[in-house]
Amino acid sequence: MKKFYAAAACMIFVAAVSGCSDKKSNSSGKETEKIVSPRTVTFEWQESYKAKLEEFRNSENYQESNGIIGSMFDLRDLNSDGIPELIISPSDGVDSVCTIYTYYDGSLTEIGTNGNNGFFAFYPSAGIINNEFQGSGFVMGEFRRIEGSSFMTEMTYYNNIDSVNSGAVIRYEIDKEEVLPAEYNEKFYSYADQPSLTVGRKYTFGERTMDYAVYCSESWDDAASSSMKKLFKKKVKDLAEEYEYAGFELLDMNGDECPELIFSEGFSSQDSCRVFVYSDGELVELSEKCGINGRFGFDNEKMVFFTINPQDVDKYGSLTDISLDGYEKSGSLMECGRKYLVSDETALSIFD
Repeated sequence: MKKFYAAAACMIFVAAVSGCSDKKSNSSGKETEKIVSPRTVTFEWQESYKAKLEEFRNSENYQESNGIIGSMFDLRDLNSDGIPELIISPSDGVDSVCTIYTYYDGSLTEIGTNGNNGFFAFYPSAGIINNEFQGSGFVMGEFRRIEGSSFMTEMTYYNNIDSVNSGAVIRYEIDKEEVLPAEYNEKFYSYADQPSLTVGRKYTFGERTMDYAVYCSESWDDAASSSMKKLFKKKVKDLAEEYEYAGFELLDMNGDECPELIFSEGFSSQDSCRVFVYSDGELVELSEKCGINGRFGFDNEKMVFFTINPQDVDKYGSLTDISLDGYEKSGSLMECGRKYLVSDETALSIFD
């Protein structure tokens, strides 16, 4: 996998991007629509979420981000109510659990904790999240959904198959009742086989990243022009026919408050991201792909995007080290590429 250095990444991006512009005639005689700043699109939850992020950053639980291995956070709509939940991940340590907040009935409410290693799996089409713990020789967990400001358990599971070599009596449970392996697998994989996203560790707590996450990242469906969204949606659907586990994201990569389309080919080590820029009423693809596991890193302060070597990706597929020769990272970093799944019709509705 090719490694991008800061200077190379900047030159590739600047050369390819002329950026969005207000409504005007371009050289081809076409008129492009006026671009609305995402900051003009406001939501009730924004100030409460920003205050909670700042409160956590000043708490004893905060771990300074070294690259993206300290404290991080995420914004995801986990229950499809149009309001993103705030997910705070203290670290990527084995015992690190995420705290999930929602904006419910006019105020920020803590729902509870979920996950392990600082993240958890989210199944967007079903509105389900996974909460799992792996012990010595056993695994136990549950599939949950969020209703109002509470977790509701859909199904619990347990098995100790990894204890077979120690002579333990093997047991499979669904909803705390012993079942045969075939029934266990049928019920477990009815959830686990659905397309999923790994959530919890998207943004570091840098000032620029917190500002972008709260005031821009959730506003593109209202801020982007209709012609832009039409082109984005067509491109995503056309490319989805080539890739089985595709994802996408809208991201402002040059600070002009106009989103670029990031298309993720999948989540394996061979999968990269393709970047499309909206310019003069057309989409222009950057000449080189970037990323690994269908994701890449982005420095929101220095406007640098980069990929890393495969050996720097841990067993969970998260970006853990972004040390690049000749590049001094800022504290405002993001993991980009797979915010939405192409298979999720709810996600595609942001283009409508």
